[in-house]
Amino acid sequence: MTQETPITAAQQSQPQLVQHFMHLIDENRLAHAYLFNGMDGTGRQELARTIAMRLFCQHVGDDGLPCGQCPECHRIMAGDHPDVVTVVPDGQRIKIDQVRYLKSEFTKSAVEGNQKVFIVDQMERMTTEAANSLLKFIEEPVGNTVALLLTANKNLILPTILSRTQIVDLLPVPAVKLAAGLERAGVAPSQRYLLATLTESVQAATDLTTDDWLGTAQTAVEHWFTACCQNDERAFVRVQTDLVPLAPNRDRQRLLLDMVIQVWHDALRQQAGSLPATDLAYPQVAQESARVAQVLPTDQLLAIVALTLETHGQLAGNMNFQNILEALTLQILAQIPR
Repeated sequence: MTQETPITAAQQSQPQLVQHFMHLIDENRLAHAYLFNGMDGTGRQELARTIAMRLFCQHVGDDGLPCGQCPECHRIMAGDHPDVVTVVPDGQRIKIDQVRYLKSEFTKSAVEGNQKVFIVDQMERMTTEAANSLLKFIEEPVGNTVALLLTANKNLILPTILSRTQIVDLLPVPAVKLAAGLERAGVAPSQRYLLATLTESVQAATDLTTDDWLGTAQTAVEHWFTACCQNDERAFVRVQTDLVPLAPNRDRQRLLLDMVIQVWHDALRQQAGSLPATDLAYPQVAQESARVAQVLPTDQLLAIVALTLETHGQLAGNMNFQNILEALTLQILAQIPR
């Protein structure tokens, strides 16, 4: 079996973009800063490394792709090339030491030639201060440099960064392909649709099912949702007792907010008619979801969904996670008739 490389992985997930960027490099029209926007599993890292490999490859193929076999390609794949600087979050954040390292590298010339590539993954995890400190280097690159900034959510990136980069939205993983991957991985049918809304990576999806975190969180959201739909004030208590303990860090908090969004999105979708269990993120509360969809006018249900969507911005603004969910719960209860 042929070993998968960043090149083959990028071709499988983003064939049009691979071809596009190889063409730009051939014509020497590569811009100096890009923001690749795509969830995990869409191949943003593989696309970035393929571009870096093409810029340094010693034996470019007739198809315009890097060979993947020469010493330069091997060094980039191994993360061992001095002129390809890669930064990924150290824990929950891109730390200040990493930003200092990145800034110092921005000011240096290439070590072995005249080309330098910077790959910064999960840009949304860089603090506002850190992101702002990189602006002048993005605006005024030193020498022949290319910055490839990668994110799973461009809405969490500073507008100043967005305005100074060319934004490239990656194609999502086809639903059929993702569903097949989840089935092969042994994910329960009742969790597949929900997982498909949370990630486009089969590996990331299966990681969420480890120790049954997803199942526990799914049940907790279902209980909270049911209490909200019945205008039961115990929904407020469930935030502290059931939901908050499941989210000890920012990653889990973001995921739990996504799960809250999806349970209300189920209800909104059910206003158009009953859906099969396989098309719902929360099939266990399908009956309650359908009931509240009939009780609430569309405008009111849309308002609740809008409130859930606002929680991500609140979390990005460093609001306390428990306070966000408690405030959301009170706002939702105010919308539900007694």
